[in-house]
Amino acid sequence: MDIIIAVGAVILAIGVGVVIIGAALRAMRPRSPEPHVFTPSPTMARSVASTATSTASASQLTPAAIAEIDRLVASGHKIHAIKLYRQHTGVRLQEAKDRIDHWSVSTTAPHLAAVSNASAARSAITATPSSVRGALPASVSSEVDRLVSDDQKIQAIKLVREHTGLGLKESKDVVEAWPHPRHL
Repeated sequence: MDIIIAVGAVILAIGVGVVIIGAALRAMRPRSPEPHVFTPSPTMARSVASTATSTASASQLTPAAIAEIDRLVASGHKIHAIKLYRQHTGVRLQEAKDRIDHWSVSTTAPHLAAVSNASAARSAITATPSSVRGALPASVSSEVDRLVSDDQKIQAIKLVREHTGLGLKESKDVVEAWPHPRHL
């Protein structure tokens, strides 16, 4: 009889072990990701009064600032757009980031104000100095001329990138091929 109890105890111990191991393996099984839904962070929870001030500060944006934010968001420069939004509204960084993450270009500003100079330069597969010069305002083109003639190529590259939305390599290639003003 003692052998039967011992065998039963061993079988029971093995059964409990199998159940525990099975539960542990199920817990380690990968799950499909849940869809991401925007939820404001707990630090964004505000009273009605602070919500009113946030709305008031968002209304401080001028059409020129809105157009510039539209241009920055459209060209993928979200950090600069967040900085500009904070500068004009005075909101916290997290609030500005959330606002820019959900920014819709041309829905908050007149269409013509949101048009970027980048569209003409980006539409070409390869940007040439003449196509970029045509896409830039005259004042910017003359500033690039001055920078190239003064051998300030880094500043010229920055200016071309800022006004066209081109990448670093494309802007560098354009500035290096840019004719000196005396050769025009």
